[in-house]
Amino acid sequence: MQRQPLPKFVDARKFVAGGMKIHASQQVADLSRFAAGLANTSGSVDVDLRFFRSEQGFKCIVGAAVSQVEVLCQRCMEAMPICIEAEFNLAIVWTDEQAKALPKSLDPLILGEDEDLVLADLLQDELIINTPFVSYHDDAVCKVFELESEPEPVNVVSDAEEGDTPFAILGQLKPRD
Repeated sequence: MQRQPLPKFVDARKFVAGGMKIHASQQVADLSRFAAGLANTSGSVDVDLRFFRSEQGFKCIVGAAVSQVEVLCQRCMEAMPICIEAEFNLAIVWTDEQAKALPKSLDPLILGEDEDLVLADLLQDELIINTPFVSYHDDAVCKVFELESEPEPVNVVSDAEEGDTPFAILGQLKPRD
């Protein structure tokens, strides 16, 4: 099944009342805040959303997003592919007091009374939260480790004998008056 483009805006209350589902795809390049933390803007995000009213009466959105993107390896600063998966359970509320009353299993999504839900903003927030803060290549692949090889032992030639102290060696280096 081919995915449709992600709608820009939805009336969340109507989608909850209708028990709507969205199976969509969005280009990473169209998600500017999310793309800012990546190595490039190639790729897309597959998203599945389900709008419904819970048994407790909460207006809920359950969603999952998956994206294959490239981030920077923090060792070699080269692009590396990762898969970002975000799963979320949200309850639509209109005030901070309603948000505080939610069960721990639901995160609040605060909307104004007549405000439409901007799906791209919701998607970006969830992807950013699930993007690793620091990413590294595996040691076997990272270019930093390719540059390292077994170092050659350094031979220090010294006139000092084994019994001399380090200060005696320094004394030999100091010019005598």
